[in-house]
Amino acid sequence: MLNNSWAKGSFVAFLCQIIIVIVFAMFLYHTRGEIAGISAILGGLVYCGPTLLANLFMSKSSDNLATAVVAKAYLGTIYKMAVSICLFIYIFKYISINIAIFLAAYVIALLTQYATSYVFLNRN
Repeated sequence: MLNNSWAKGSFVAFLCQIIIVIVFAMFLYHTRGEIAGISAILGGLVYCGPTLLANLFMSKSSDNLATAVVAKAYLGTIYKMAVSICLFIYIFKYISINIAIFLAAYVIALLTQYATSYVFLNRN
């Protein structure tokens, strides 16, 4: 099983992502309107949601063998990509959004994930 500090670091990274996306969405809501705010929230959630689910999936390792850990990481990544693609398709097809703001929020969530992972996850 992975150590508890890794799970805490992942959760802190997730909270930082959500906070930054909400601040970005509130700013856009007040300056650009409702569609921009909704686009920013959805863009951030399309990244944050699958990332959280994949991290939870990978942290529940029942075996400490290197092959099992690597297999879990690959399966978690494939799971995250599949959920993300489904969310992209659903949002682009059924919800009226500003695509540029949606993608900007997605990239902001991605960059926040990288920055907070680097700071909060212990990589011994």
